[in-house]
Amino acid sequence: MPTNAKLGVALLLMVVSSAAIAQDIRYSWFEISYSGQDVDRDGTFADLVIGQTVDISAQDGNGIKFRGSLGTWNNLFAFVDFNSTDIDVDARVSNAQGDFSASDEFDFTTIRGGVGLRYSVNPKTDVYGALSLDSTDFDFGSFAGEDFDTDDKDLGAIAGIRYLIRDKIELRASVRYSGVGDVDLNTGEFDTDTLFAVGFGYELLRGLSITGDYESGEFSNWNFGFRLDLDED
Repeated sequence: MPTNAKLGVALLLMVVSSAAIAQDIRYSWFEISYSGQDVDRDGTFADLVIGQTVDISAQDGNGIKFRGSLGTWNNLFAFVDFNSTDIDVDARVSNAQGDFSASDEFDFTTIRGGVGLRYSVNPKTDVYGALSLDSTDFDFGSFAGEDFDTDDKDLGAIAGIRYLIRDKIELRASVRYSGVGDVDLNTGEFDTDTLFAVGFGYELLRGLSITGDYESGEFSNWNFGFRLDLDED
């Protein structure tokens, strides 16, 4: 095995072995995931001066998600969630020269950060609630001079439950409200949404898990990746 590979393996084992083992359900962790996003929104931009109309259809896409949580102080925890996906977009440009079709990928980014409070029902079951500041950003770019770009921030909230099975498998479910959970691409105005989520974690070795989640809402999304528990002692 090359020296660099041996060093990488050694560092990974050191990090994993340093993860604390005292608490079953953890609130100090870092996660990196492959994510998918379903936007399914249409929009029309008309420029009456030059007599041109651009119709777009935003579909689905994929990207990467980083999430982290740090706790607990008197059962409090802080968290951040960053998700960036490349959305497939089809367009039709209509002007005096005719109709033209085009397609591309544009950025859809969501960021959430906030604080929460956990309550242990028993050693294997927690319920929790949290408040957050949510940010949603559509960066469509331009096909023919139009501008569909829009972004906004607003408050959010989440309530959920986490349950451990045989110390290796975590099942979780939650309901989440976001003040920027929906958007009208014709006006650029955001609306609220309520999302429902389910997820799981499977511990490969102490402190390192495979994790996956699905969240259903106006912009449904899923992710699959790895979670590393951090020291809470």
